[in-house]
Amino acid sequence: RMQTTTKNDPFRIKSPHQLVSKTIDDAFRNLASTHRLGLSSDILSHAAIRAYSSHDLRSALTYCTAIDSVDPFCRTAGYVNVATLVGLGLKRKLFQLAHRLVDADPKDALAWFAVGSYYFLCHRYDLAQRHFSRSTRLDPSSAECWIAFGCSFAVCDESDQALASFRAAQTKYPGSHVPLLYMGMEYLRTNHLSLAGHFLSSAQKTDPADPLCCNELGVWSYRRGDMADAAFWFVKALRLHAEAESSTLTSTDEALGMNGYILLNGGHYSRSDADGKVADGITESSDSQSPHAKKKPSEDDAPSSTVLCALKTPSRQSIAASIMNATTGSTLADSECIMQCRDQFWEPTIFNLGQSYRKMKRWSDAIVCFEKCCSLCPGNAAAFAALGFSMHLSGDIDGAIDRYHEALGRKPDDPFSSEMLNRALAEAVTYPMSSVFASLESSKEARRLNSVVGSSILNDPKQGGTQRLQEGYFGRTLN
Repeated sequence: RMQTTTKNDPFRIKSPHQLVSKTIDDAFRNLASTHRLGLSSDILSHAAIRAYSSHDLRSALTYCTAIDSVDPFCRTAGYVNVATLVGLGLKRKLFQLAHRLVDADPKDALAWFAVGSYYFLCHRYDLAQRHFSRSTRLDPSSAECWIAFGCSFAVCDESDQALASFRAAQTKYPGSHVPLLYMGMEYLRTNHLSLAGHFLSSAQKTDPADPLCCNELGVWSYRRGDMADAAFWFVKALRLHAEAESSTLTSTDEALGMNGYILLNGGHYSRSDADGKVADGITESSDSQSPHAKKKPSEDDAPSSTVLCALKTPSRQSIAASIMNATTGSTLADSECIMQCRDQFWEPTIFNLGQSYRKMKRWSDAIVCFEKCCSLCPGNAAAFAALGFSMHLSGDIDGAIDRYHEALGRKPDDPFSSEMLNRALAEAVTYPMSSVFASLESSKEARRLNSVVGSSILNDPKQGGTQRLQEGYFGRTLN
């Protein structure tokens, strides 16, 4: 089911994601160059929503900061701004934003949404529920508030209340896949696999452009024991992410940076003290016709990639979803999808894929996945432990010992790494290389350890799986 193509295939065609990304890039470029709307708060808001929908949180935060400097009272991307701060764990900035919103309008649902999000980020879930409830009373039609309300219940293992909140969000936005996705994730968390599969499949069919739906379907298949299907969905999630980043145009930032308009480099403001005219990292412009027009940046500044369609049609379905049912060939091989990923957000997906490959006894593919996880998150002890275990099973006992040591260096009290290190050291001295690994995977103790490593991606929110990605997806906009 996992189709691959050769790198130099002359008959490769562009996927729908690339075609949509090119269309959106052309639209942003036209708005900036022809209509001179590069600093419009509405355009920046759509750029922020687009970046957040592609799970590029740092670029989304950069756009939200630019919106705040242009129009502090713009509410188009308000929920995206709050959710981005939650996803990046920026408590202090979220605290300041919540205070500013409450002082500006105490009856604004967004203000109390920000307050509840701050307490959610501080793990004060009782206070978060109280303020999310207040935001839903102030604006019952806000699906973002209902989803956040449901997340605060889900993290406290109150499944019934969480599902009720997600159903309320679905009634507000019946054409969106996000409430369906959250309900599927909640059923998956409570191990109701049949209902989880129904809602996750519905969410994926509603918006096939969202790679998170594919990741959750992969976790669902992993729970069911279908490792081949799980690997297919994990690879598809990574392919959607990789194809979205391979836009024909450089980025949305390029469009916003043309003809004297703002250019946001690498997801951050470029700071320059030239002429002593700096305001929040944006250099002032000599254009007297527009008080918000900015100086054209240097041509040496390479814009970053902010891709994937997040704009919605009147039916509240993403534009990409309307053409995703077309059948086209894959543009990237499976290994290319893994190696091109540079975002830590997708490290759990690669980790899950590696576990699926390990269960399928595809040791070399699992090692590639775990090595990529180690490069994306060097401080993650679980990735080094899984890499060592895969090397152990493949016969590379020296490499396994090194990886177990590295895992223990990051987490000294890890019982799995300690036990497997003792086994590897004993086997390196006692047993011949030809007989150890032939019986290791089939032994009762190895099967127990195998299940321990495999369950870590599903139960520990710090190692990957549903809970971690759900937290990263917290408060996603439905605009």
